[in-house]
Amino acid sequence: MHRLNPVLKSHVHQALLAVEEGREVDRVGVGAGLAEVFGRPPADEEVEAAITQLRMIPAFLTMEERIDVVMSTLDEASPDAPFLQEQQASVEALFQAAALNEPLSLPVRHDFGVISARHEQVLIKAIQEQHLSRAQAMSFINDGVRLTAHLAGLNACVLPLEFRTTDHNGMPQVTRPLETLLFQEPVSIQTPGETFIMAISSESELRQMAMPEMDTVEWLNQTIEPDSVLYDVGANVGYFSIYAVAMRPGVRAVAFEPAPLNVARLNTNIHLNKMGGSVMAFPIALSDESGVVRFGNSYFVSGGWSHSGIDGRKNSSADTFFSGCISYTLDDFIRSARFLPPPTHLKVDVDGPELKVLRGAMATLANLGLRHLLIEMRDDREVQEAETMLNALGFYRVGPRIEGLGNRIFIRSASSG
Repeated sequence: MHRLNPVLKSHVHQALLAVEEGREVDRVGVGAGLAEVFGRPPADEEVEAAITQLRMIPAFLTMEERIDVVMSTLDEASPDAPFLQEQQASVEALFQAAALNEPLSLPVRHDFGVISARHEQVLIKAIQEQHLSRAQAMSFINDGVRLTAHLAGLNACVLPLEFRTTDHNGMPQVTRPLETLLFQEPVSIQTPGETFIMAISSESELRQMAMPEMDTVEWLNQTIEPDSVLYDVGANVGYFSIYAVAMRPGVRAVAFEPAPLNVARLNTNIHLNKMGGSVMAFPIALSDESGVVRFGNSYFVSGGWSHSGIDGRKNSSADTFFSGCISYTLDDFIRSARFLPPPTHLKVDVDGPELKVLRGAMATLANLGLRHLLIEMRDDREVQEAETMLNALGFYRVGPRIEGLGNRIFIRSASSG
């Protein structure tokens, strides 16, 4: 296992330290580390691409956590999909699209920060006119700042054009000043049923459209029926709520999202898809108490997530923007909103206080009409507490069997009904 290789770990530590301190990364050291991984000397573009991936690791993690992210990534690589193969495949897809004058796929757009059609035109032109080589593209993947600098001379716009990418955690790598030129563009998403559209104006939204959580998508694909009602707690800009409604006629969704920019985009997306009769958004937070609170926005960008939230502790900094917020328990909400049907499906992904949401939903969880749950958990302690709580109410866990951060899926036992 790469994780147990002390030489490799030392190279990773030194490179991450240089990134943290703003120093030039030792390419010889990174090359030596890659040689340990590949079993051969790496190409120059592979070294550059590896350094770019190191820059993607979120700065708010401790050094040990950052090292663990890198070592885990290397451990998860397989002979069929070795380290950097996904990046190489994305570069090839980019150059193939340029050769055939075809639109870029959403994953490729994400990797190169292609927010709009104008970005795509500039990028394709650079390739066709040989201002961007495969090796350069490999080193710029997931690094919109360096790609922007490289293509600056090709941008015919008077206003600035930035290729904007996210870090390893999906957060914007640079802060967007208010005077920056903003683009807004709809993209199409296919479901097993109908196609829907989502508006994109930021790298965070682009990531969600290009890289949705596939276990949540599969959960919806396998369990949603025409009479299903999804309560989407932590709906962000509405991808999963709208996906569920688009895939089956008759499905309804109730979306909860407290971040103000996300709420605006969520309602825009509902309106774009003419789903006002099937999806309703509420600008509230769900927790274990009902009341007036404040919500800490760690990333003031449409599509942002992993906020410091209603307790204001997680990811809080001097740049955290606090907005006013109403907090409800799910039980109080359902008692108040008598015009809404109760849920058959409950998705809870609120980046931290998931257990608080469950504690405030005991009556809802006891309702036999609720049969399917998907909940993001952060560690084994949370999983154990959630399982104890849900098992007592007739739910059992069906997957996935993972450790640490990730979604857990529960279904109500047939005997409970």
